[in-house]
Amino acid sequence: MTHVAAMPGAGSASSLPVWLFVAYGGGHVKALLPVALQAQAQGLARVVFLALTTAAVPAREAGVPTFGFADLLGPSDTQALRHGERLVQTLSVQAAQREESLAYLGLSYAELEADVGESEAAARFAQYGRQAFLPVRVLERAIERWQPVCVLTTNSPRAERAALLAARRQGVPSLCLLDLFGLWERDWLVRPDYADALCVLNPQVASSLVAAGRPAAHIHVTGNPAFDSIHDPAVIAQGQALRREAGWSALRVLFYASSPEPEEVTGIAGRGDPAWPRRIEAQLIEAVQRDPALALWVRRHPSEAPADDVEAAGHPRIRVAQGPLHPYLHACDEVVVTVSTVGVEAALAGREVTQVRGSILDGLSPYRAMGIAQRELALDAIASDLASPVAATGRAADGTPGQAAARVLALARRLAKAGAT
Repeated sequence: MTHVAAMPGAGSASSLPVWLFVAYGGGHVKALLPVALQAQAQGLARVVFLALTTAAVPAREAGVPTFGFADLLGPSDTQALRHGERLVQTLSVQAAQREESLAYLGLSYAELEADVGESEAAARFAQYGRQAFLPVRVLERAIERWQPVCVLTTNSPRAERAALLAARRQGVPSLCLLDLFGLWERDWLVRPDYADALCVLNPQVASSLVAAGRPAAHIHVTGNPAFDSIHDPAVIAQGQALRREAGWSALRVLFYASSPEPEEVTGIAGRGDPAWPRRIEAQLIEAVQRDPALALWVRRHPSEAPADDVEAAGHPRIRVAQGPLHPYLHACDEVVVTVSTVGVEAALAGREVTQVRGSILDGLSPYRAMGIAQRELALDAIASDLASPVAATGRAADGTPGQAAARVLALARRLAKAGAT
């Protein structure tokens, strides 16, 4: 799956030091790609992006040299390939090219089997699936192949975690960019030998890591580059236009970012209510219907059923959000969430955030404690309490808005310089 993109100043690219980026898809690749693109555009490094599962497509389309586990296969990996052929048949969703899935599963499983034995590997995979993988030696292959002076990942487990452990073994400086709060991964994030630097969202996340034992000198408040576009002037103007076109300039505008509620989650006690997002939505709609000073945009998660029923009702102050998210954050006054990461993005946009508590995932999204939400509401308090705006707090993003990628880049340069000497 190797894909090598041309770089500015490509004639001298081979003489540049290598920065190895490792990321899964979704929010992880979105966080790291802006840093890789800046490093490449500024001629600071020869970027090598090990893009895992669904990360391959956005990395390749962005124009960075993109690789995968298939590029790490060697002549002696016949047993790994047999494992891969067997395990690829178990995938319910083919999230990557078959060749890449086969290599990822096969190499990871072969390392697990070598570490714990045949029967124990089978038992662990049967119980945990891919969560049983930690392919450190596979990632050491990547470091040996490309000889990076710096390794950059996010806080995802498995291969990203393995990349940081491999970098430590090989004496290569490394950086871990936390996409949000790092709660699932707290046990290893707080270890002083886990990455040389942690880049975090805000001071509250930094303080929580220090309180858990991580030296403060290792932690840097950079923000998340995936959210930098929130502050794009064109995006802000689009939001202002949305509000004007809706005729809501004189109203207090709410934005509900719905997110699915699982019935059960491994490692979390209790049972969730899949109807929870719709129950909150109903309370918000009722509040707006009763209060002529309120308006509401409803945005359901892509994995939820479309809000056709809301749109069909045709209420003049209740609409369904269509299109990109970020303009809507600048078209409202207050964002209501349960555990959606839209709450984090809204806070960065300077919106007030209200979190409705009661989700099975509450413990993973302590938005008020982390400085994201200004208030928390129970379901039965929505209709009454939304009538009162959140007290103004003069919110502002930490550091210079929209510059998270530049801050991470500056830190990576310092690490890379140390790694090259």
